[in-house]
Amino acid sequence: MLRKEIVRGCVSIVAGLVIWEILTRLLLENELLIPPPSSVLVSFWQLLISGKLNKHFVATLTEFFYGFTTACIVGIAIGYFMGMHKWFDEVMDPWIATLYSIPIITVVPLIIIWFGIGMISKVIVVFKITAVAIILNTAAGIKNLDPVWLELARSLRLSRWETTYNIRFPGALPYIITGMRLGVGRALLGVVVAELMAANAGLGYLLRDSSETWDSPKLFVTVMLLAAIGLVSFNLIKRLERRIAPWRQSAE
Repeated sequence: MLRKEIVRGCVSIVAGLVIWEILTRLLLENELLIPPPSSVLVSFWQLLISGKLNKHFVATLTEFFYGFTTACIVGIAIGYFMGMHKWFDEVMDPWIATLYSIPIITVVPLIIIWFGIGMISKVIVVFKITAVAIILNTAAGIKNLDPVWLELARSLRLSRWETTYNIRFPGALPYIITGMRLGVGRALLGVVVAELMAANAGLGYLLRDSSETWDSPKLFVTVMLLAAIGLVSFNLIKRLERRIAPWRQSAE
């Protein structure tokens, strides 16, 4: 079944590329607007053999990974305590609301001034834009836990740690996974915005460079690579969900 889905997906992609190639060759005289796939492939190959692609791709992937991972760890921890302790929720709520309401593009220049144009500033930007969704979803998962489960834990005389490990955390997992799914797209947005504004490496930098030089094929290569990072990350989270919350998949 899975093999059939993969084959159908590949056939769909190939068919789409063929149609794209034919339409751009027949209907568009200027490749600046929409380059054909063959031109995009040539640009990809040139970037690959020159070594530039590896440099920019690895830079963005590293910043994305560290920022997203840090946001997940810190976000789940803060969200858990917000869900468990009302006083902590009341203390953190205005800070979380403020952090969420400030547009990321207004914060990036300040972060760059403080931390420079290196990897640290990009990781902080990704953390800022990603953590809020994970915090709020984790807190909601802890707060909305079915009281029957907690009553069961009390009747079994489970310790606080056992209740957290066996009841609270599994019950909040659907919310946490949702926060992580939302965070993937936001993390990718954060790293690209930061690299667009100030960077000497990364796909955001490559995006800016290809835009300034009117290089449409290279622009399409960059966009597709960013889409690939997002797609792979999203599917990895789905795989993680199947592994740590198999009951959710069977319920669906």
